[in-house]
Amino acid sequence: MIKKILVPIDGSDHSRKALEYASDIASKYKAIVHLLHVVAPLPSIPYEDVIEEMREGQERFAKEILDEAVREIKKKGITNFQSTMLHGDPAHGIVDFAKRNDIDMILMGSRGAGGLESLLLGSVSQRVCHLADCTCVTVK
Repeated sequence: MIKKILVPIDGSDHSRKALEYASDIASKYKAIVHLLHVVAPLPSIPYEDVIEEMREGQERFAKEILDEAVREIKKKGITNFQSTMLHGDPAHGIVDFAKRNDIDMILMGSRGAGGLESLLLGSVSQRVCHLADCTCVTVK
């Protein structure tokens, strides 16, 4: 039985579609949906004021993404959900969150908002599926 669904949200079309699927599954199984956005670390540069501005921008963006996801999940009639923002490596953050919260299923977009880095290092969804102990479903 599926009781807890984790939906990593990054603002991409694929993560929005994953949220739709998660809403449908949560309705059927009366599961709680955990919305998660992991803010990736910024590169090291010698200009602290620039880094701080970038960090604040990341925080605002993450809050907007999660707020949008909350609005969408409420439209689907889901009332049993939680919204969380973490900092760190996205793949490891997602997997660690899943382990700490006894998540039954991670439902995420197959491609996110990542750019060149994801092409070179592999996508977050690939790494999550490889590292996670629970069921992982990727959505196109």
